[in-house]
Amino acid sequence: FSIQPDGDFQSRQTYKKGTNILVTMFDTPQGHAEMHDFLPIGQTALWRVIETDIPLVLTCSPTFDFGCTTASYEILDQGACFLHPGDKEGLVLHIEGHMEKMPPRDVWRIGPGSVAVRLQYTGNEPEEKDTLNQALARADSVEMINEQFWRRTNSDYTGVHAEMVDRAVLVMRGLTYRTTGGCIAAATTSLPEEPGGTRQWDYRFVWVRDGSYAAEALLLAGDIIGCRQYLSFVFNTLNIAGQPFAAPFFRVDGTLTQGEHELLWLSGYEHSRPVRVGNAANSQLQLDIEGDFLWPVWLYWHVTQDSVFIQENWIAITALVTWAQTTWHEADASLWEFRADNDVYTHSRMMCWVALKVGASLADHVMHDSAQAQTWDLEAQTVENAIWAQQQASGLPYFTQGAHHPQMDAALLTMVLYGFAAWDQPVFARTLSQIERDLVQNDRVFRYRQDNMGPAHFAFTLAGFWLARVYLRMGETQRADALIDAQIAGATTLGLFAEHTDPDSQKPHGNFPQLFPHAALVTTLMERQRQKQGQLPGYEQEFLSKARPAK
Repeated sequence: FSIQPDGDFQSRQTYKKGTNILVTMFDTPQGHAEMHDFLPIGQTALWRVIETDIPLVLTCSPTFDFGCTTASYEILDQGACFLHPGDKEGLVLHIEGHMEKMPPRDVWRIGPGSVAVRLQYTGNEPEEKDTLNQALARADSVEMINEQFWRRTNSDYTGVHAEMVDRAVLVMRGLTYRTTGGCIAAATTSLPEEPGGTRQWDYRFVWVRDGSYAAEALLLAGDIIGCRQYLSFVFNTLNIAGQPFAAPFFRVDGTLTQGEHELLWLSGYEHSRPVRVGNAANSQLQLDIEGDFLWPVWLYWHVTQDSVFIQENWIAITALVTWAQTTWHEADASLWEFRADNDVYTHSRMMCWVALKVGASLADHVMHDSAQAQTWDLEAQTVENAIWAQQQASGLPYFTQGAHHPQMDAALLTMVLYGFAAWDQPVFARTLSQIERDLVQNDRVFRYRQDNMGPAHFAFTLAGFWLARVYLRMGETQRADALIDAQIAGATTLGLFAEHTDPDSQKPHGNFPQLFPHAALVTTLMERQRQKQGQLPGYEQEFLSKARPAK
């Protein structure tokens, strides 16, 4: 589905300030055109509102089943209807304004003048042809309503990179399914980490971990409702009588996915095969996710003092903490979802500690159950001791990725961010130095250098923000700012982040836009702002961390 001038042109794009309305401007020797793209709230449609001095060429040639099924066509007076030949799934194209049908069947000439174009998805044979004229006549007002909707989501942040913070909040809201509050990890599948390689995955699902990072960022940015909606979504997916999370991720409606398969007829982006639909990580054991989720639950209560929310969900919280209590000693796939490479990963075990500490804090301060709080706190101490014992057993002077993985892992940086270790604790200080030596290149941070699929080729944007936050805790603002600037340099001209970035060329790689780095940018800059205002960056340690002797 494309609209562009016929012939040579130059184009540029921006977002309408404070919104997810994309503005595309075309310049040609014959004149100028401006097109506004937006997804209207509450509709399964794409609108394009155009003002143009010149005729434009509209091409609409949809397929179904990931390119496997050609649509049947019905040409209408003001557009077309496209149907799946074996189903009732379909699309309606409607054009309001000056238009002319051109050969072949999927091409129209539109403009000059004012033109409104709507591409409407429908699960049934379209019966709304007569209503589209009236709807498109209101295109300007629909755009205005959408503009007002997005502008309500902006944060109150006023520090450096304020526009990037607002854009990141808008991206997080754009990745959220409003019906449930579920926030998907990325809007794409199979964009490769390394073009021509095999590291490409389907991220179009609600990962508990990724969404929890976003919930924390939304909360810190002042979007308390957005945070709570996500927490409620996850609480509603829980099994409170067994393993709480049946999988590490869900569809946006809270149901489970059905494995992973490859679309062998597609060549992939830059010939990167296979193209995948679904994700086999749905069957993995990932022991960090209970702590990942309980962390923003605790932060939500800390910020809002909404004890009723905690009390209403206490059975679910108990199930989560109990699961961490009984499984923390097991091997898992880690937050990086290693395939066929389970181990006792340091980060996973630490996140079980987080789950237990959160549970103890909420049991004490909200439920006033000191006996339960003490039980979970004692188990957290057992987990903590086991983590330190594993570090000592490694024979190395720093933490490592896992019991049988002695390499560096950027996830170890979160030990400071969750209050497990102080930044000046000697073992962590040596871990930080080792991460700087092994994983940092041009102020970009690799999550690790090698796994059982081969070398990691590009830096992981989230990890760069983690490192910046550690330096904020250390009071080294200049170093933190340099790292923040380096990560932001990897954003596109529209302010969007991919999963990975080439540390030399700054070219984005992987699924896009990805939730992780947008959430991390907000969390990092909100923390920086608190520090500038004289607040301790690690205010959350009030409940989760106590002074510990050096080990």
